[in-house]
Amino acid sequence: MARPLQLGLVGTGVAARELYAPAFKELEGKVQVVACANRTRKKAEAYAKAVGIPKVVHDAEELIALPEVDAVLLSLPIDLQPEYVLMALKAGKPVLSEKPVAPSVAVGKRLVKAASKIAVPWLVGENFAFMSHAAKLKQWLDSGRLGDVRLVQATQMTFMDASNPYFNTAWRAKPGHVGGFVVDGGVHVANVVRRCFGMPEELRGLVGAFDDRLPPIDTAVAVMRFESGALGTWTSCFSAHYEGPILRVFGSRGTAELTWDTVTLRTAKGKEVVFRNAKNSFSVQFEHFRDVVQRGMAPLVSPAEALADLHFVESLCRPK
Repeated sequence: MARPLQLGLVGTGVAARELYAPAFKELEGKVQVVACANRTRKKAEAYAKAVGIPKVVHDAEELIALPEVDAVLLSLPIDLQPEYVLMALKAGKPVLSEKPVAPSVAVGKRLVKAASKIAVPWLVGENFAFMSHAAKLKQWLDSGRLGDVRLVQATQMTFMDASNPYFNTAWRAKPGHVGGFVVDGGVHVANVVRRCFGMPEELRGLVGAFDDRLPPIDTAVAVMRFESGALGTWTSCFSAHYEGPILRVFGSRGTAELTWDTVTLRTAKGKEVVFRNAKNSFSVQFEHFRDVVQRGMAPLVSPAEALADLHFVESLCRPK
């Protein structure tokens, strides 16, 4: 049995508390966080105590230099991450960075180019890539269960106000990355759409800013055309309430609906098949990262692929 991957965590904010901590507990014996750092040391110390991390250090540079750290998990404001991605890679430490890959496509291109010259693994944590029901949708499409795809409807909507913990994070209130929540959340859906249907060949959109607490925009809509000829719509909105599928696919033989935890296939004859995502996707993501580092497995979301997803959603925010 392989020894645990010894991780150093940079950034102990909301994602680390709400999303990472349950996965770390589930992966005990497989992934071990041996050190953490945060811009506010007291927050790092509180997180380390709650999660059971043995060492708290002053900053990312000190953490990356620790000999016991095999690899680095970066959970930082998006505009700050590029500096630390390169810092870790240059130190020979594999990186798992939060999404989006960079604060803009322009910055992302420079970052990915620089990283490509360093032979150290880098995985980008676009979470839907690690959900089994999203993989099942692609399997159904590839096997022809839906027939020829005619229409794709993508919807990325989460109402954002003070009751949502992500609303109050300083770097989202004053984003240093393009598109605000539309891009921050949208790359997840973009990854599923791009993997299933390819990058849209044509995209025409509009944007809106209805809530001045959600800069620079909180809404984007677009129509799309894919290489196959299928048409699509995209709707992002973080200032209206919605409950429903993230993705609807309409084909000549059936339809499919993807939600946060299930995918449903309905055939033209009325048969219905439901597949549920059964695993914590962050546990899957961290375990995959262990395989990337220890077994040389190719990253499921490479920097180049993450850059394509960023390009997709940045296009929504800067319509022609």
